[in-house]
Amino acid sequence: MFGNKLSGLHLLKFSWFKISRHCLVKGTSSPDDPTLKEYWLNREKDKSKNLTKSLEKLALKQDNRYPLCGDSLFNGETLHRHHKIPRHLGGKDTYANLQLVHYYCHQQIHSSQKKSILKEEELPLW
Repeated sequence: MFGNKLSGLHLLKFSWFKISRHCLVKGTSSPDDPTLKEYWLNREKDKSKNLTKSLEKLALKQDNRYPLCGDSLFNGETLHRHHKIPRHLGGKDTYANLQLVHYYCHQQIHSSQKKSILKEEELPLW
């Protein structure tokens, strides 16, 4: 092992790390083929293993799907944690109150909430 005894710093050996192999796509399988939809869904489930444990738990709870549109969480967009009940309204940081959403969907959720709040404030009081 290559390192410094005084500082305790050392270089890591590759043999200390588990090798993770990537599965090759079968034959001429295409994500656009509707008959292979299940095959591609199963391949996408493996992508949740690249997340932190807490985010992986949320993704598995949602079956790796975005709850509103049913699209895959792993479509290349950044993932955000969204509070179903906002924290300023008493929502907690629990798994029951959190869900994973796409970045742009998260922006739309909050912009639509702001619009609905503004509309409520604009209503005349009779």
